[in-house]
Amino acid sequence: MSMSTVNPPSSAGKKAGRGFGGALLDRVTNVWFGVALLILLFFYCSIGSAVPAVRQLPFLEMTEFDWFHWWPFQVLIFSLCTILTLTTIRRIPLRLVNAGVWMIHSGIIILCLGSYYYFGTKIEGDAPVFRRSVSIHVPNVPTPASLVCVPGASTSVVDGAGEWKFAIQSTNTDWPILSEEHKGEKAYAVNVAVTKPDGEMFIRQLLAGYPQYIEDVIPGKGRAIKNIGRKLVDEDLKIELAYEAQEYFHVMNSWALYVRRAGERQWRQRPIHKMPRYNDFIASREAVFVDFPLSPRVLDIEVKPGDTPDALMNTPVRVTAYLRYATMERRWREGNGPLNPVLRITAPGQQGTPTTSDLVAFDSSRNHAGNGLMKFYWLADETRLDQLPKSTQATLHISVPASDISLAVPLNSETIAGPSGALTALGDSGFSYSIRNVLDNLSIANGTVSVAMVNVKTPDGVEFTRMVADRPEMTKDLHGGNSDPHAPAPKEAKPLDRRITMVYQPPSPPLLFAAVPGGKVFLAFNGRDGRELLREMTIGESVEVAQGFSVRADAIFAHGESEVKPYIVPPERRNRDVGVNMAMIRLEIGSGASVQSLWLSFNAYAFDNDQYAGSRRFSYTPRSVRLPDGSAVEIMFSRERRKLPNPVALEDFELLTHVGGYTGNALTIRNYVSWLRFLDDGEWSDAVPIQVNQPTEYGGYWYFQSSWDPPQRGMPGSGMNYTGLGVGNRNGVFIQLAGCCIAVSGMIFAFYVKPILIRQRRTKARAKISRTDGEENEPIETQPEGDDRRVARAPLVLRRT
Repeated sequence: MSMSTVNPPSSAGKKAGRGFGGALLDRVTNVWFGVALLILLFFYCSIGSAVPAVRQLPFLEMTEFDWFHWWPFQVLIFSLCTILTLTTIRRIPLRLVNAGVWMIHSGIIILCLGSYYYFGTKIEGDAPVFRRSVSIHVPNVPTPASLVCVPGASTSVVDGAGEWKFAIQSTNTDWPILSEEHKGEKAYAVNVAVTKPDGEMFIRQLLAGYPQYIEDVIPGKGRAIKNIGRKLVDEDLKIELAYEAQEYFHVMNSWALYVRRAGERQWRQRPIHKMPRYNDFIASREAVFVDFPLSPRVLDIEVKPGDTPDALMNTPVRVTAYLRYATMERRWREGNGPLNPVLRITAPGQQGTPTTSDLVAFDSSRNHAGNGLMKFYWLADETRLDQLPKSTQATLHISVPASDISLAVPLNSETIAGPSGALTALGDSGFSYSIRNVLDNLSIANGTVSVAMVNVKTPDGVEFTRMVADRPEMTKDLHGGNSDPHAPAPKEAKPLDRRITMVYQPPSPPLLFAAVPGGKVFLAFNGRDGRELLREMTIGESVEVAQGFSVRADAIFAHGESEVKPYIVPPERRNRDVGVNMAMIRLEIGSGASVQSLWLSFNAYAFDNDQYAGSRRFSYTPRSVRLPDGSAVEIMFSRERRKLPNPVALEDFELLTHVGGYTGNALTIRNYVSWLRFLDDGEWSDAVPIQVNQPTEYGGYWYFQSSWDPPQRGMPGSGMNYTGLGVGNRNGVFIQLAGCCIAVSGMIFAFYVKPILIRQRRTKARAKISRTDGEENEPIETQPEGDDRRVARAPLVLRRT
């Protein structure tokens, strides 16, 4: 018996006749081409996720979301799906044994399509939802006023009698109810401070869910019912708690400009497209303050009107600069204008970090710093140094030149006698005095003023009250009746009685700086019992005032001129958690000679008014510009916002903590839960809980916890006036899930079912060969089915010899 093999006809001629298209298909469906494509995808994804500095380069400026929406990524995914489809059809026969491979490839393609749909329609943002607002109904005012329940928020209402003022004094999330019916229960309490047009003030306390317990408290007296016999001071004034429904969410990684006419409430939105996010774009370094190398980059983006007309419809608007992390800063320099002394001082600030301050001698609001620790004076010459305060104690200096009487009276509880205090004689001068009271740091039109009110009796028997101001030009003698300068109708002011002089020295900071013509700077350090140090300072020299506390004079400008520009914070000093909350843009409005340029700071949310920023946890910094036609327009820089399908309200907020409660440290928190209601067809839904890692879906959007309002340390019941909700859709999730399930099922089939099928076929083939006992057999496949190489093999033929 001899054995020989019969080779099949050569396929070279067949391949040669297939042409360019066939050869190209052979190339792209080659396993190595697929591997190369997968390697490219791996590197692309790795760069976008693990090396963010690449996609953040100035010529890219892409978020991670943008990177995976860019056309190169889409081309790679499309190519992978196409090649996977062609390879599967051309090289893998559609047989049962190959079902696993077909399922894996189909699952991958379905997953890619589902992901493309998911990310192509993805919308994600966030929204703050406040717990309650106050609805205020003032008598004879048809439209009620609204006030969001955030401590510090305020509003006013004008009626025929004058102006009513309302402010949220405080809130408490755990206010205990003492009534027998609900004793032991706790409620969300809101205290509203009310000031009537006649000046009468009271506090109205409201409890969410318990309107029957509303009552007023009179400051300094207690509950109104115990003082005036009724629960409410003004029963005609209606103040009620209501849901503060949130209608919008702000889109992540977006920019928008908001415009409205002065006096309007509703903002009009203008999306800003193709604006940078990670790098500073400024045409000239001279336009900003910067302390590190910065390459100028030109930016010019037209901001077109949105879907609704706004107050700038016919006015060109352009963004010409973007700063990622900057603050507005005022810096001084030597100028050629009038005398305006400015001293730059560096001293330890909070937590010991050096802080630089510019002290302006002639500006009462800027001549002090360090929370009252230091103050700057300008003196005509060195001989005036003795006029500087020698103690931190507030002092009234009184002199009667004709009698050679001069004394300094320390102002304290012993020397301030009150309005009806007994008069004290000034020696044998015939004058006597009594200190009524002291009013420090009163706000006036051009700064602040401190005054001492002193009753005076002259040798002639004339009595008057002298208002002694720390600004001598404001000192007055007030005659007749109530001489309070803040009374509704102050009495007649007559010329000063020059026979007696008074100078009021308010409480003095311990650190005093004084400069004189010629550039000399002096430092005085005072204690409560008197002066401890007086010496000249050299510019740039650090002087140790106390153990571990040194100050330095950095510069002195006799004719100081200020310049206000953005200061770009160096990268090493930036807080990464801030994100874009410190971003700024420069806006140019108009064209030609009428163009106006202004800087706008970023606001995370486009609130209608500053009530929502009362907690200081949100910014509210609109700017106002006046157009050539004389109209005023407000502008705000924020993110694009979209309307929610269903307005959402916060019913309650629950903070779950470990034993000991919230201590100010996040480690003490186990979870926090927001109970939400959704407005659907004019009706509020039942309260729905959402908590960390447990979102809820309503109206096509998913809602999840993103932030919250932490209590203030040491103030039980404070905080928790709002919750931060993440909002987003999830289109295509089930398509992605189906693709994953199909692919995993294919893997299970390929690794566990396919080997069983192959063993069964081999067993049947061996049995068939044995039965033929030397007869001509059917060709035996020596390569398992499913091998995508599809190499042609010659049948093995046995012949008898």
